[in-house]
Amino acid sequence: MTNFKGLICIAVLAVAMSGGSARAVRLANQDKRGLRASSIEGVLRLSDEEIDIGTAALLVSRQWGTNRTLASYRSKIDTMAEAILTRMEKKKIPADWRALPVINDYLFKESGFKSIETADDPEDLFLHRVLDEKKGYCLSLSMLYLAITERVGLPVYGVVVPGHFFVRYDDGQKRINIETTSKGNTADDQHYIEKFPYPAGTRGIYLENLNNRQTLGCFFNNLGNSYSQVGKADEAFEQLKRAVQINPKLAEAHTNLGNLYLRRKMPEDALHEYEQAQSILGRDFAVFNNIGNTYMELGQYGLAEGYYIRAIELKRDSTDAYRNLSQAYEAQNKIEQALSYLRAAAAISPDDWQNWMCLGNCYRKTAEYEQARQAYEKALRLKPQEASIRIGLGYLYLDQKQGEPALNEFLSATELASGDVNGWFGLAQSCNMLGQTKREIEVYQKLLEISPGMTAAMQNLGNAYMKLEKTDQAIQLYAAALLKEPGNGDLHYNLAVAYAKMERYGEATGEYRQTIKLLPEHAAAYHGLAICFYMTKQYDSSRQAAQKAKALGYDVPEELLNSR
Repeated sequence: MTNFKGLICIAVLAVAMSGGSARAVRLANQDKRGLRASSIEGVLRLSDEEIDIGTAALLVSRQWGTNRTLASYRSKIDTMAEAILTRMEKKKIPADWRALPVINDYLFKESGFKSIETADDPEDLFLHRVLDEKKGYCLSLSMLYLAITERVGLPVYGVVVPGHFFVRYDDGQKRINIETTSKGNTADDQHYIEKFPYPAGTRGIYLENLNNRQTLGCFFNNLGNSYSQVGKADEAFEQLKRAVQINPKLAEAHTNLGNLYLRRKMPEDALHEYEQAQSILGRDFAVFNNIGNTYMELGQYGLAEGYYIRAIELKRDSTDAYRNLSQAYEAQNKIEQALSYLRAAAAISPDDWQNWMCLGNCYRKTAEYEQARQAYEKALRLKPQEASIRIGLGYLYLDQKQGEPALNEFLSATELASGDVNGWFGLAQSCNMLGQTKREIEVYQKLLEISPGMTAAMQNLGNAYMKLEKTDQAIQLYAAALLKEPGNGDLHYNLAVAYAKMERYGEATGEYRQTIKLLPEHAAAYHGLAICFYMTKQYDSSRQAAQKAKALGYDVPEELLNSR
């Protein structure tokens, strides 16, 4: 006997898997292959005409982690489009620009969709969230609008301007800009040019009608930013790479990808992305500032200086660019120029604590300690819980050999920012200055838990162990540090001294020689080498090394100078 109930179930399942179901009203997107896409990669393999923008956006929602099915959300969009088509049919309105008021009334009045003031919450980007909460920002509301008009059969396109996204009806004769964040109100192009200006020169895709693929490129740019906001750097990186691949003329995507490359310490790749943004935007403050930051990372301070100056020419009230330029000057030891730009930044924004902190750092370099103290204290009054200011003030006290106040500042800094290695390093140096060797060791051990590969901490901890006659521990630390920095002459010298203390003269000799190879004028290394040769009865070699040490200004015992 035939199991008709089973056949019916199979038939229902086949309809569900096909990507759609029978609708009361025929939707314009009904035959698109994009409805059957099961991944965003599959969407991107389609031609632009086959992409279903609503399905694509919901696939990204699924990747983000929504619990409800794609089909349930898409059914919501389909039902909304059907309701709009029914209203159009009743009013005998054709599928052209005259349908826009019907769509706007349905979405923003009847259904209550509204805009949010800021895009601070990454969740607000996603179409499932818009459908659940009935709210979104410019891009996410526009994605819903595009998904609906695609089903209704209207020629509506995404449009991007710097920092904003809206949609446009354009049938080749009628062109209407639609603000989804303003209940579907309209504005002419001049409004966007004035409110969201782009620099003179090539404008890329700005204010142009975007196809579905290009719109997705804008979406992936924002998706990358959303992943960054929740600390998923790898996912952000992949989405931004996808955005620039799809939308090579979207300057914001190049800039955002450049920022990620810079954070990953990949300055050459960052520079490429920033230059791509510059080719689109021409003379642009943010691009010049970013390129300056990249050249700073590359150690090309003169080039960084030039780009920061260009940025300031375009935006003379940007204290960020003034501070960056001062750092470029400082790196080139042009301290007076650095100070002049920091003073200018403080004059423009006297309530910006960073200006005063940078001034304090710069005054420290010129040993103008009183001015440095005053600058740090101004910064602290503006931002009393900022650890970096306490750290700067702590190092100022260390410069002045004031161990106790330095210790107090670094203690405060480590309480405020327990993961800041500069605070712990300064605290250890304060302990050293105060002769608190055991406490110094404890602090360096804590620091190496936070930053295990910090060779300066390993070296100083080794020195502290040497003070306590724990030479074996010191040797282990020096040797481990040298694995990370084999070209560090001071580390080779410290290891040589430790070996010599253990009367391991052969190993000490090798380390002293390596020190001299790296630091040919290291008088103390020649003196230590002379002692090693003397203790192993190599008197001629001892005398020669001692004479070299004396020639370099070292106070050498006569016994070494006259060894036979």
